[in-house]
Amino acid sequence: MTLPRAADGTPATPDGYRLRGWPRGGATRVMVAAPDGSLAARGQITPTGGTAVVDQVETAPEHRRKGLGSLVMRTLQNAAVRQGARTGVLAGTPAGRGLYEALGWEVVAHLTSAKHGPPASTRA
Repeated sequence: MTLPRAADGTPATPDGYRLRGWPRGGATRVMVAAPDGSLAARGQITPTGGTAVVDQVETAPEHRRKGLGSLVMRTLQNAAVRQGARTGVLAGTPAGRGLYEALGWEVVAHLTSAKHGPPASTRA
Protein backbone atom coordinates (compact mmCIF):
# COMPACT_ATOMS: atom_id res chain seq x y z
CA MET A 1 0.00 0.00 0.00
CA THR A 2 1.18 3.57 -0.50
CA LEU A 3 1.37 6.48 1.92
CA PRO A 4 -1.21 9.25 1.67
CA ARG A 5 -0.38 12.84 2.49
CA ALA A 6 -0.20 13.37 6.26
CA ALA A 7 -2.92 15.19 8.13
CA ASP A 8 -2.04 18.45 9.83
CA GLY A 9 -1.50 18.26 13.58
CA THR A 10 -1.75 15.35 15.96
CA PRO A 11 -5.02 13.41 15.94
CA ALA A 12 -7.11 13.52 19.10
CA THR A 13 -6.60 10.73 21.62
CA PRO A 14 -9.86 9.21 22.93
CA ASP A 15 -10.72 10.04 26.55
CA GLY A 16 -8.88 7.90 29.07
CA TYR A 17 -6.24 6.69 26.60
CA ARG A 18 -2.65 7.96 26.45
CA LEU A 19 -0.55 8.26 23.31
CA ARG A 20 3.22 7.88 23.60
CA GLY A 21 5.80 8.02 20.83
CA TRP A 22 9.57 7.62 20.82
CA PRO A 23 12.44 7.01 18.40
CA ARG A 24 14.37 3.74 18.44
CA GLY A 25 17.01 2.63 15.97
CA GLY A 26 15.76 4.94 13.22
CA ALA A 27 12.12 3.95 13.71
CA THR A 28 9.38 5.98 15.32
CA ARG A 29 7.33 3.81 17.66
CA VAL A 30 3.88 4.70 18.93
CA MET A 31 1.92 3.11 21.76
CA VAL A 32 -1.56 3.85 23.03
CA ALA A 33 -2.13 2.89 26.65
CA ALA A 34 -5.62 1.98 27.85
CA PRO A 35 -7.08 3.67 30.93
CA ASP A 36 -5.79 0.76 33.05
CA GLY A 37 -2.27 1.17 31.59
CA SER A 38 -2.37 -1.93 29.39
CA LEU A 39 -1.39 -1.91 25.72
CA ALA A 40 -4.35 -0.85 23.60
CA ALA A 41 -2.64 -0.19 20.24
CA ARG A 42 0.81 0.22 18.73
CA GLY A 43 2.82 0.56 15.54
CA GLN A 44 6.07 1.80 14.11
CA ILE A 45 7.38 3.49 10.99
CA THR A 46 10.90 3.71 9.65
CA PRO A 47 11.79 6.36 7.09
CA THR A 48 14.53 5.38 4.64
CA GLY A 49 15.00 8.58 2.70
CA GLY A 50 11.88 9.39 0.70
CA THR A 51 10.18 6.11 1.62
CA ALA A 52 8.86 4.94 4.99
CA VAL A 53 7.98 1.41 6.05
CA VAL A 54 5.08 0.79 8.45
CA ASP A 55 5.25 -2.28 10.65
CA GLN A 56 3.73 -3.98 13.69
CA VAL A 57 0.44 -2.07 13.68
CA GLU A 58 -2.07 -3.71 15.96
CA THR A 59 -4.98 -2.92 18.24
CA ALA A 60 -5.88 -5.20 21.14
CA PRO A 61 -9.24 -6.88 20.45
CA GLU A 62 -10.97 -5.30 23.44
CA HIS A 63 -9.98 -1.80 22.24
CA ARG A 64 -10.99 -2.05 18.58
CA ARG A 65 -13.58 0.23 16.93
CA LYS A 66 -12.53 3.20 19.12
CA GLY A 67 -10.36 5.03 16.60
CA LEU A 68 -7.07 3.81 18.04
CA GLY A 69 -5.83 2.27 14.78
CA SER A 70 -6.46 5.56 13.01
CA LEU A 71 -4.71 7.44 15.80
CA VAL A 72 -1.64 5.21 15.51
CA MET A 73 -1.50 5.37 11.71
CA ARG A 74 -2.00 9.14 11.47
CA THR A 75 0.63 9.72 14.14
CA LEU A 76 3.08 7.48 12.28
CA GLN A 77 2.30 9.09 8.91
CA ASN A 78 2.87 12.56 10.34
CA ALA A 79 6.20 11.51 11.87
CA ALA A 80 7.40 10.05 8.57
CA VAL A 81 6.40 13.11 6.55
CA ARG A 82 8.20 15.38 9.05
CA GLN A 83 11.31 13.24 8.43
CA GLY A 84 11.08 13.68 4.66
CA ALA A 85 9.16 10.57 3.55
CA ARG A 86 6.99 11.04 0.47
CA THR A 87 6.07 7.41 -0.10
CA GLY A 88 5.10 4.76 2.39
CA VAL A 89 4.82 1.03 2.18
CA LEU A 90 3.12 -1.53 4.35
CA ALA A 91 2.05 -5.10 4.07
CA GLY A 92 -1.37 -5.25 5.67
CA THR A 93 -3.57 -8.13 6.62
CA PRO A 94 -7.02 -8.48 5.09
CA ALA A 95 -8.42 -7.48 8.50
CA GLY A 96 -6.44 -4.21 8.47
CA ARG A 97 -7.14 -3.30 4.87
CA GLY A 98 -10.33 -1.39 5.66
CA LEU A 99 -8.50 0.83 8.15
CA TYR A 100 -5.67 1.60 5.75
CA GLU A 101 -7.98 2.34 2.83
CA ALA A 102 -10.15 4.59 5.03
CA LEU A 103 -6.98 6.59 5.78
CA GLY A 104 -6.18 7.03 2.08
CA TRP A 105 -3.72 4.19 1.53
CA GLU A 106 -4.01 2.48 -1.85
CA VAL A 107 -3.39 -1.16 -2.66
CA VAL A 108 -0.67 -1.43 -5.30
CA ALA A 109 0.04 -5.16 -5.02
CA HIS A 110 -1.48 -8.16 -3.31
CA LEU A 111 0.91 -10.26 -1.25
CA THR A 112 0.93 -13.97 -0.71
CA SER A 113 2.14 -15.34 2.61
CA ALA A 114 4.61 -18.16 2.38
CA LYS A 115 6.72 -20.08 4.83
CA HIS A 116 9.97 -21.84 4.09
CA GLY A 117 10.93 -24.93 6.03
CA PRO A 118 12.13 -28.46 5.59
CA PRO A 119 10.45 -30.49 2.81
CA ALA A 120 7.32 -32.33 3.92
CA SER A 121 9.10 -35.64 3.46
CA THR A 122 11.59 -34.78 6.24
CA ARG A 123 9.09 -33.54 8.83
CA ALA A 124 8.36 -35.81 11.76
